[in-house]
Amino acid sequence: MTAATFVRSWPSVSAWGAGLIVAALGAGAVVRADSGAAARGLGVGMVVLGLAGLAWGAAALSTGRFVLPRATLAGVLLALVAITGLMFLAPAHTSIIGVAAASVLLVVVGATAATHLRRLRRDSGAPRTAQPMSVIGLLVAAAVVAVLVTPALGATQDAVLLRDDGTVPVISHEGH
Repeated sequence: MTAATFVRSWPSVSAWGAGLIVAALGAGAVVRADSGAAARGLGVGMVVLGLAGLAWGAAALSTGRFVLPRATLAGVLLALVAITGLMFLAPAHTSIIGVAAASVLLVVVGATAATHLRRLRRDSGAPRTAQPMSVIGLLVAAAVVAVLVTPALGATQDAVLLRDDGTVPVISHEGH
């Protein structure tokens, strides 16, 4: 197994992780009772971007090649601008952990897209055939993303539920 086949699945899995977090941040902005129209509108856009990231990751993984590199790079940049914008619109209810994890994962996808575009410009010959993805690479990527995404989603939920007094509601099943 070469290093290339080991890391080939990482952009797809990173897109899934980033898509989940971006969609969760956006959904939080939409459902929060005190969100303004700008935050809700941005939230809807972020949900769409998150779902697009999930779909792109599935398409790239199923085809075994990088799909729509220019659109991918544009989507990554748009998602980075959107999560940064949400930090300014609703800083108390936007998880910095969620934003940081999504940013790291988006940079992985964006850097891969930029590298792929550069390689396409340099290689004007016949298109490359799809290479098999490494199962080990996919499992390692999934584990790394899970370590980033799971806490980020939890922190995103906590930020959305944060009360004005700085507490998060806790559900207790004691006495029932």
